[in-house]
Amino acid sequence: MDSTEMLRLFEAHREAEAARDIDAILETFVTDCFLETISLGLRSDGRDPVRAAYEQQFFTAFPDLAPEDEAMAVGDDVIAVWGTLRGTSRGDWLGIAPGGGTFAVPFANVVPFSQGLMAGEKIYFDLATLCEQARLPLEEVRAAAAARRGGIPAL
Repeated sequence: MDSTEMLRLFEAHREAEAARDIDAILETFVTDCFLETISLGLRSDGRDPVRAAYEQQFFTAFPDLAPEDEAMAVGDDVIAVWGTLRGTSRGDWLGIAPGGGTFAVPFANVVPFSQGLMAGEKIYFDLATLCEQARLPLEEVRAAAAARRGGIPAL
C-alpha cells in the first residue's frame, strides 16, 4: 500500500478516535481486524470485539483519552507511531472502579495494513506507570486482564 494512502487512512482513524465515532473508526479497519493491548495481554479479533474494546476498555474508562503522536515511521504496509498517551480514569476499566487520576505515559502503536485498510493495531504502554498516575490498583488491573484472557499470563 502506498505510504501516502496509509498516512491518510491513519489520520482519518485518529480523527475518528478523537470524535469518539466508533463506526468511523471501524471503517478504517479490514473486516477481520484486531486490537491488541500488549501491556494487558488482551487481543480483540473482529469488528464486534474491537468495537467493544474501544467502548469498554478505552472510551468509558478514560473518556478524555488522547494520544499525542510525536513521530512515526512508515514501512512496507506498516506504520509505527509513538508519543504520549494522556487521559483520566473516570469509568470502570476491566471491572475496576475509576481512580480519578490523570496520566501521561509514553506509548507506541504498530499498525499493519492489508487490503487497502488498517489490519489492526498493537498498542504498547507502561501499565504500571499508567496505573500509578491514574490511581488504579495495578495488581487488580492485571488480574482482571488475566481473567479476560482465561488466566493466560501476559507476555
